[in-house]
Amino acid sequence: MRRRPQARGAATRERLLKAAERLFVREGFAAVGVERIVRAAAVTKGAFYHHFTDKLAVFRAVFEARDREMAQRVMQEALKAPTPLQQVQRGMRASFELSTQPRYGRMIYIEAPAVLGWELWHGIDSAIAGEAVTAGLLAAVDAGELAPQSVPALTTLLLGALLQGGIAIATAADPPRTAAALADEMDGVLRALASAAGARAGTKR
Repeated sequence: MRRRPQARGAATRERLLKAAERLFVREGFAAVGVERIVRAAAVTKGAFYHHFTDKLAVFRAVFEARDREMAQRVMQEALKAPTPLQQVQRGMRASFELSTQPRYGRMIYIEAPAVLGWELWHGIDSAIAGEAVTAGLLAAVDAGELAPQSVPALTTLLLGALLQGGIAIATAADPPRTAAALADEMDGVLRALASAAGARAGTKR
């Protein structure tokens, strides 16, 4: 049975995305042209332009897919922890660990800001990651494990840590070691915040 045009179109788009991702991760956006992507995907140039207006469009599609995928994987890992605070800690650690992989670290923290521009990249990345961070902090507050003066402010600080940490990991000589060091320090910061919350609760009794 022949596949319907819609199914064939979706398969072609997926081939283009996968081919483009491999090239962008390995060589960077500037070094890859549409011709290279088309050859790697084994499709026609007409098929490329049917799905994407230009190289920037396919890059953005790859970036957003990887950013969302990373957020989903972080959430899945975080939910394995037993308490909300531990889920935040585990989620931060998972984010750092995933940043050691070029398909996340290089694409999200090196290539994307340079290609899309800081403002657009930051807006997309913050929207994707910020929702999960806010949800985790609110759960920890509800459980009495954290008591920040402002959840939005703490969310901003943690997002900054994820951003700067991702850049540091992606550009490090030893990404796994850098990721582990950052995760350990973040665990300490969150434990200190939890301890402060406990102390404040004790003085109110």
